[in-house]
Amino acid sequence: MRNFIFLSLLFLAACSGEEAKTDDKTTGKKLANEGSLESEMKAIDSEIQSSGQQATSMRYTKENGAFIVVNAHLNEAGKIIKIEEDYSDGDGANSGRNSFYLKDEKVFASREYYSDMSAHPASFVDRLSYYDKNQKVVKTQEKRVEFEEELDRVEYQDVALKGITMDRAKKVLDQSGEFETFFQGFVNVQALNYIIIGSKNSESWVSSVRVDYEDSFIKTLLSDPKKYLNRKVFVAFENITDPTNFQYQSYLSGKFVD
Repeated sequence: MRNFIFLSLLFLAACSGEEAKTDDKTTGKKLANEGSLESEMKAIDSEIQSSGQQATSMRYTKENGAFIVVNAHLNEAGKIIKIEEDYSDGDGANSGRNSFYLKDEKVFASREYYSDMSAHPASFVDRLSYYDKNQKVVKTQEKRVEFEEELDRVEYQDVALKGITMDRAKKVLDQSGEFETFFQGFVNVQALNYIIIGSKNSESWVSSVRVDYEDSFIKTLLSDPKKYLNRKVFVAFENITDPTNFQYQSYLSGKFVD
């Protein structure tokens, strides 16, 4: 089974890069447009189901078990309407999903669904935040329970205003910052060859892409891996799910971009 082929997602440059503004205040007031915001979120989720268009980032990992992968969902006109950031902080820390709902290329609502391992006892959290046109959070509600199955049985409660930013998700999609893609070598696992790409920092994020055929780019790298170490590259791939439900990134093409 194959899903959507990864794209070079520089189209996110048009999206707002402002950091979400937070506030220690709690507002129990119902927003004048709260009902319409909820309806817009539901409409976006419905449109995603019917459109089925999405672009997926590389899956980045760290040695401590941390990972991050981002999906950008598009409407039929090709505009991003929702971004989902799946992550784990590794070493038994928090893990979950951040979802950003977009209108006119700006976030108007976000949802955090995660396990909060720093809480005592550990908790499952479902948090909704709404934003004004200036990306300032204006209302936050959350559910917090000890057992995940209880989330559907409790109501949202107003809490201190807390916004989140999609800056990291944008970097993942754009392959920028700590998610830049430099050639880090090859790894052979059970007779399968993988190209490793990631930042030059030894403790940074890396991604592995399975190489099932050797084009001229791969042959160049294989001819002298040390020579090309830390060269900036672009690697196109697609996500594959094999008959055993094993998922991996499959190499399509590559090039030097430095």
